[in-house]
Amino acid sequence: MTGNPRLFAVTITALLALAPGFVGPSLYAADSSADTAKELDRIKREMREQKKGLKLASRKERSVLAELEKIDRDFQAGSAELLDQQMKLRAAEAALRDVEKNSATIGRELANLKNVYGMRLRALYKMQRGGSAAIYAPDSAGGMVKQVKYLGLIAARDREIIRDYGSSLDRLTRREAEIAEKKGEILGRSRIIEAKKAELERKKQRKSAILANVRREKSLYEQTLHELEEASVSLWGMIKKDEHERRSANRAAVPAARHHDDAAGDKNKLPWPLDGPVLTRFGMQRHPQFGTMVYRRGIEIEAREGQAVRAVDGGQVAYADWYKGYGKLVILDHGNGFYTLYGNLSRLDLDKGARVAKGQVVGLTGETGSLKGAKLYFEIRKNGEAQDPIAWLQRQ
Repeated sequence: MTGNPRLFAVTITALLALAPGFVGPSLYAADSSADTAKELDRIKREMREQKKGLKLASRKERSVLAELEKIDRDFQAGSAELLDQQMKLRAAEAALRDVEKNSATIGRELANLKNVYGMRLRALYKMQRGGSAAIYAPDSAGGMVKQVKYLGLIAARDREIIRDYGSSLDRLTRREAEIAEKKGEILGRSRIIEAKKAELERKKQRKSAILANVRREKSLYEQTLHELEEASVSLWGMIKKDEHERRSANRAAVPAARHHDDAAGDKNKLPWPLDGPVLTRFGMQRHPQFGTMVYRRGIEIEAREGQAVRAVDGGQVAYADWYKGYGKLVILDHGNGFYTLYGNLSRLDLDKGARVAKGQVVGLTGETGSLKGAKLYFEIRKNGEAQDPIAWLQRQ
């Protein structure tokens, strides 16, 4: 095109302004700002989703049961160490009392020797001042011999007193050093005990915080249930494998666990492992807060920390150790595919393979692996299938 270039530019601008759909500079800026805001919202949404995903992944990676078990193991080890330090502290305090008593005896001996030696010095002084020159001027040779002998005896007795006094003084000095050492040991152990108590309290609070989160957050609660289910399947798989191996190894021998009439006979015959109300019953139940359906393979019996747990029948220990989700755990094999399980114990009194009599103590109650504090988790299995313990235990 020829002609004035300025006129051409003005003409084009005017035509664009009249054309439909044309967006001026101000409108374009407004649309650009809106697009930016939408993009920011989208990015924020993505970041929230990613955070949520990372949080869930972190939880799965963390494993609630594994964390609780670590705390329980550390707490038990710390409690044992605390008890050991407290016993050593009591021993050191008793030793200090003995040393102080011995020191007081030596002090009295020393005071007596000091008095005796003082009396000897006063007697010698009086003899010297009171005209005892006769001692030094004997009338005869025989008298002189007697005098020398007498003076020798006096000197020997003085040396003995001085020696005893020095020996007692040395012993007293050693006892005082021993007392100072014992006091230092007591102070050191007292500090260790206080530090250990504080550490145990922190672990207790950590466990309480985890359990509070499990009770409060549905996703965490469901994750814990899933972990418990996996632990149960894995545990009984291990027991069945062990049973199969034992049977194979002893096929021609007498069975390791004897058949018991109670375990194989009528129901409502077995004694309770301990006295206490049932907290949680067997079977399918709905969680009151989350509405989640839960299948419970055993029952939970309320207990105080340290109550004795007894075998409901005779048999052999198939398992006695920690197990994730169950804490300290004992499983008894009663023969003919009949098993009983005792979980959340604070102490195990039996080793794997040990024979057990009906009513024998297998351990003490506690809260290891527990989500509800001190209690006993009790389960009965027959041929691998979970049984309702209430149907087998004596009616209360």
